[in-house]
Amino acid sequence: MKKILLILFFGFLSFLPGKVFALNEVNIYLFYSNSCDICQQEKIYLEALKERYPNMRVYSYEVSDSTNYQYMIDAKNMFQQSGTGVPFTIIGDSAYYGFSEARKGVFQKQIYEYSTNRYQNQFGEKLGISYRTDLEGTVQDYKENDSYQIEESSGIPRQPIKDKNTYDKYKVSFYLVAAGLILSILAFILYQIDKRRQSKI
Repeated sequence: MKKILLILFFGFLSFLPGKVFALNEVNIYLFYSNSCDICQQEKIYLEALKERYPNMRVYSYEVSDSTNYQYMIDAKNMFQQSGTGVPFTIIGDSAYYGFSEARKGVFQKQIYEYSTNRYQNQFGEKLGISYRTDLEGTVQDYKENDSYQIEESSGIPRQPIKDKNTYDKYKVSFYLVAAGLILSILAFILYQIDKRRQSKI
């Protein structure tokens, strides 16, 4: 009887998603200018990238604002970046000046790595922005030879994905509860069968 229950228990564990409770929020800090075309391209790309990595959070700072400009100067000093223009992007604890097609793969790799590995969040701590390490869900695996072709809309920005994240979180929880309930029912049935068999002996 105990052997059967152990088999059922480990069988249940094998159905658990590997990264259900292992995702980090990935904070992205984007410094941009409304007059910068490349900045707009990066904003569109990051918005599209949320479809693949819904755990990423983008904090945008338009540098014509004096406070935001000073944030950018402080950030560049923190990461020892000498460039003077925008866009300037911080992903986790990695900083990048400029944006191009080649950057798309670099950005995705960094987001994937920070999704499953904790980081210091240096700039976020300076601004009082933390990040969660207990998100439910999964992210698409990073592949070295991925083409990184993601559908990018140049029109109205997509709706926030908060509802999608909430749905995914409760969907996974529902599956776990349902699987646990089924396991409990099976264990009870087996217990009753074993009890009846023992009473006949």
